[in-house]
Amino acid sequence: MYIYEEVNPERLLIHLHGFASDLKSSKVRTLRDYALEKKSFSFFAMDMDYHTTTTSKTLAVLNALVLGFSHTYQQILLSGSSHGAYVILNYLKLYSPENIKGVFLFAPSYSTLQLTVAQEGTQKCERWLKGEEELKIVECETGINLTIHRDFAKDILERGYEIILNGEVRFPQKPPAHILIVHGTEDKIVPVEHSRIFAQKVKVKKYLELKDDHRLSSTFEKIVWQEGILEIFD
Repeated sequence: MYIYEEVNPERLLIHLHGFASDLKSSKVRTLRDYALEKKSFSFFAMDMDYHTTTTSKTLAVLNALVLGFSHTYQQILLSGSSHGAYVILNYLKLYSPENIKGVFLFAPSYSTLQLTVAQEGTQKCERWLKGEEELKIVECETGINLTIHRDFAKDILERGYEIILNGEVRFPQKPPAHILIVHGTEDKIVPVEHSRIFAQKVKVKKYLELKDDHRLSSTFEKIVWQEGILEIFD
């Protein structure tokens, strides 16, 4: 399933939702409503189902979207929540796209694999990390039961997709596109310290900390509608 709102002929925002999220999320709704009212950009989002595949295949899908839409739009913006931001960071790092105007990262994950292992325990994840079996988890924020693809972890380890590994930032100091980061100081899923480390090492357009949770439940609509954060790359 996907959402596509063609309201601006020159600029498109592609949004990637979080790991256990979907198109029904509040962020997708807010971004879509903003696009429809302000017409600052057209809007596209699709169900990603990250747990059913690998990061390599997800990156290939994102690249196909960017290349395809580049025939229609002069400027493309990327937006990602949590693991969606993880995918976008790897896309910037590995594909170095030339036509990305800027990226919005909301409570970004920089170490999805490490966070998963820390949550589930090394012993439970041992065979999964080797690509020998799937991993069944209960997503800690939503309570949703997920079965993660057997090659998900192995793919990350073999390709080096973790952006922050053991405290080291593995990302260009000067990224190929402008980056805005918003992270809640009360985030219990992805520590805000990770964004602080990243922003200290990488040149970002704007880094914003808010007193909020992982979903930015209390502040997301405000920063979009009242503070106009989506217009920062104009």
